[in-house]
Amino acid sequence: SRDQPHSPRAMPRRVLLLSSLLLGLALLLGSAASGFVSGGAAQRPALRATSAAADVHVRLGASSGKPSIQVEETRGNAEIGAAVVSFLVGLLFPLLGGFNLGIIFAVLGYTIANGTAAEQLSNNASGKQYAGTAVKVGDFLLQAGESGLKAVNFAGKKIDELT
Repeated sequence: SRDQPHSPRAMPRRVLLLSSLLLGLALLLGSAASGFVSGGAAQRPALRATSAAADVHVRLGASSGKPSIQVEETRGNAEIGAAVVSFLVGLLFPLLGGFNLGIIFAVLGYTIANGTAAEQLSNNASGKQYAGTAVKVGDFLLQAGESGLKAVNFAGKKIDELT
């Protein structure tokens, strides 16, 4: 039996979905403002060679003076989008799903999407056989991240049209 749209059992799912979307948007916006992805690497030059610095661009405010949210569709933003998608998968994972598993999935998703996991696997003798799989999963996660960015931009455009 499916929950009715206005039933008390459907309300927590809506709140969870809305909070997940807001968290993803906050991650995208926070990364641009605080250097979430590349800020620490700039302070520690030794880490710059091993971590791929993502280029994050978020435009706030339209030329007409109305507030708008548009996220540029760059590779760095797609990697962060892959982390957000991975977080949502971990959050809603059957039986074990939750915030902590979502965070673990987000870290793994970001690491796989930016190629660090495949690079580390190819350097390890026992992991070389899995490096190709990690690249394929990374490409899939990048596509999912790009789709997430397009969804955020579509929602931003629709909000602009309503205001």
